[in-house]
Amino acid sequence: MTVPAVPRGWKNADAVAAMRSFFLQPPPRRAAIRELIAELHSDEPFALRCAADLARRVSARQPGILSRHAARVIDLIAQLPDSQWQTRGYLVQAAAPNVQTHQERARLAALLRPMVQDNRIAVRAIALEALGIVAVAEPKLRHEVLPLLQNASRDGISSVRLRARRVLPAVLESAAKSHSRPETVK
Repeated sequence: MTVPAVPRGWKNADAVAAMRSFFLQPPPRRAAIRELIAELHSDEPFALRCAADLARRVSARQPGILSRHAARVIDLIAQLPDSQWQTRGYLVQAAAPNVQTHQERARLAALLRPMVQDNRIAVRAIALEALGIVAVAEPKLRHEVLPLLQNASRDGISSVRLRARRVLPAVLESAAKSHSRPETVK
């Protein structure tokens, strides 16, 4: 009888090596992006989680790198079962810096709203930060997100407070810039 192979854990060193390998590809890195997107559609939960972590990391380092695939990433977020919350969180972190259109931002925000109320602290913190990132580019979302971020920046839970404080200045700055723009004369 053969024992099924269980993949070893995805360590931070593995993720760093994968990210390094990704960025060693010459720009525009089409092959690396194509491979990453293919892995994001894996039926194997472990491979999907690893790919989602890599997508999160490369998107944090180079926002917009996966913008052509943002709609597909949002679809994956919507399809994942609740049991794969960590993978979903990684995908949220990958999607937020890559959404480019109003429609993509609205779809992502609709997925994030219930996540902000989740019982799991990590899910709430990730969703809150992602909402802030999306709100920077989406003026209609700012009035909803600003009070959430301001309250969370005083939260007793350190991970929620940290993520809110990390994104709050950018949201405030974008709100101030949009208010300081002169009105156009029609």
